[in-house]
Amino acid sequence: MSGLTPLDTCIEQALHGTHPVPAETIALQEAMGHVLADDLVLPHDLPRRHEALCAGFAVNALDLMGASAALPFPLPGARQLLPGMPLPPGTDAVLPRDCTRIINEQAEAIQAPNPGEGIRRTGHDGRKGEVIARAGQQVGARLRMVAMLAGISHLPVRRPRVQIAPDAPQAGLIASWARSLGALITEDAPHLAIRPTQTHQPRLALAPGDTGWLSRKDGTLVLDLPPRFDGTIAALLALGLPALATLSGTTPQTTTRPVARKITSTIGLSELVLLSRAGASWQPGPAGTVTLTALARAEAFALIPPGSEGIAADTGLPGTHLENPFG
Repeated sequence: MSGLTPLDTCIEQALHGTHPVPAETIALQEAMGHVLADDLVLPHDLPRRHEALCAGFAVNALDLMGASAALPFPLPGARQLLPGMPLPPGTDAVLPRDCTRIINEQAEAIQAPNPGEGIRRTGHDGRKGEVIARAGQQVGARLRMVAMLAGISHLPVRRPRVQIAPDAPQAGLIASWARSLGALITEDAPHLAIRPTQTHQPRLALAPGDTGWLSRKDGTLVLDLPPRFDGTIAALLALGLPALATLSGTTPQTTTRPVARKITSTIGLSELVLLSRAGASWQPGPAGTVTLTALARAEAFALIPPGSEGIAADTGLPGTHLENPFG
């Protein structure tokens, strides 16, 4: 549209020279929701030693070759293990209790196990140095569980500091959204400041959200939000998400699916389209329109570029995830 700044131009100007925020190494329990600054690797083999898969006696399998009910082998001093317990040195199998019998309080093997039977070998779950998460991935409950089981107590993360003006539209919603992307809400030296728009004159070729804007002031990114709900959502997704992704050193995740129907858009505008899943396809909402019910149903969104008149039915469209866009 004449006189309006293209969305890509606004983003490129604002983010030019912007680098990811410095990495911090923080305790695992504090890292939830933040973005990994480096690849996360296993510090050692998992498990570190052979461990029991079942309850039974730790044995050396070759010592019991030929054991049977007719020719039982005594198990003097054999250690009884529960699942998950490490095997003692010199043993390589776990003999289940139903493969033994007790005679005069002495355990006897009535069946011979194979070497490695009943155990989880060292390195079965992962080898030292193996990458278990890539830089740019957001720390979620599953990754935290894996790190905890691997004995990792601290993680290197990036935590962009975000300041939200008290009079920003839907300030509580914005704070929740920013936290979900790994940001710290603070007044102290913010990397990104979010505030109400400073002008109600359309200036950005974005629908909805034409009064939104992203700029840089004194080294801080500044996101101006339109007052209407639909414009706020569009500006957060079209401007705020790229800003936080850059500050976090990551890239939003997309899934490409064919659209279930044609999307009609306006030349000269970047238009936000909400996408809900319809089988193997995206069911798109109207271009340039955000409603509360459509947002509740949507799984992803796309921005139709200003040079396009629309997207034909059955054409593949990359949708950026609304939930956990940083993976």
